Amino acid sequence: MRDLAARYRGRTVIRGVSFVLRAGERLALTGANGSGKTTTLRMLAGLVAPVAGSGHVLGADVRRFRAIPRGRIGYMPQTIGLYPELDVWTNLLFRARVLGLADPAGVVARALDSHGLGDHARTRVGHLSGGWARRAQWVASVLHRPPLLLLDEPTAGLDSATHGEFRSWLDRFAADGHAIVLITHNAVDLATCDRVLHFRDGRADPV
Repeated sequence: MRDLAARYRGRTVIRGVSFVLRAGERLALTGANGSGKTTTLRMLAGLVAPVAGSGHVLGADVRRFRAIPRGRIGYMPQTIGLYPELDVWTNLLFRARVLGLADPAGVVARALDSHGLGDHARTRVGHLSGGWARRAQWVASVLHRPPLLLLDEPTAGLDSATHGEFRSWLDRFAADGHAIVLITHNAVDLATCDRVLHFRDGRADPV
């Protein structure tokens, strides 16, 4: 990315943002609320169009944001993006089918088991505690093993044990060659990243 800029409701919210991310690397975005971190993440996900700058996401021109291959991106928003009235199994099975995965039920069953969610498979997402809901959201974001993973405050509010599990999952993803961009204020998470960009008033400086 080079000199990216974006506007929201008529206001420039990021300007001059530049960085490079390679396979297997982790990039952290940090800074005050409203400084442009989430807008940058949403631009990489193909949800916001830049108004200036250039770059590529998985080979697609970021300026043609609708051409960004979203099926090859995992996006975990800060708020839970699953259907609260449906149970965990149904949410994940629906996601697997939308992604066109072979053997969607098998993929979901293995993912539930490997992330300790088996006992909560038939629990409605709206009835889960915050930590279990974020665990389910993580699984939904990585079912298709995306080469690019975008995470907005993935460990916020988690207890230390669950936080440690999330870090181990991130370690394995990076070791397998997946690129990761995460928004975080957690010092432990920041220390695991290859690079850190600090956002302030829409600009990002390397730390």
